[in-house]
Amino acid sequence: MIPNDELVNSWIQDFRSAHDSDPGNAARQSFEDYWGWVKVFLVTGAAGQKGWLDQGEEVLRGVRDAAGADELRGRLRTIGTAIAAEWAKDSRSRRIHSTMLQGSPNLMDLGRRLQRAAAGDAGNGGAISLALDAIERDVHTALGD
Repeated sequence: MIPNDELVNSWIQDFRSAHDSDPGNAARQSFEDYWGWVKVFLVTGAAGQKGWLDQGEEVLRGVRDAAGADELRGRLRTIGTAIAAEWAKDSRSRRIHSTMLQGSPNLMDLGRRLQRAAAGDAGNGGAISLALDAIERDVHTALGD
């Protein structure tokens, strides 16, 4: 498996496009600053939390079916990149927040929902899939998709 930092670096052009597609944010925040926050969310993590990709691997540890885990991993990456593209923006521009005090959806709640789903999963990924469905809906609603 590709290390997370290499994987995320392979997505740089997608994130450059996401940054440039919001001219208001791009005027306030350089791509370098934005890209740094993308990597914090996806790879390094912060405030005592692991990056999204490592958290996703932890969530998937109990899924016994390899094909099912791979499908969920793909979904985690897709939703994670959507979250990162929005959350990495300057705080005045973002529609996904860090904490409940800042708004909803927020990273704290999304992570807790995944952790609860993993804890309650029967090993088939069903609970995780349902949590991802709900998270995807919340993120798409916040982004106006």
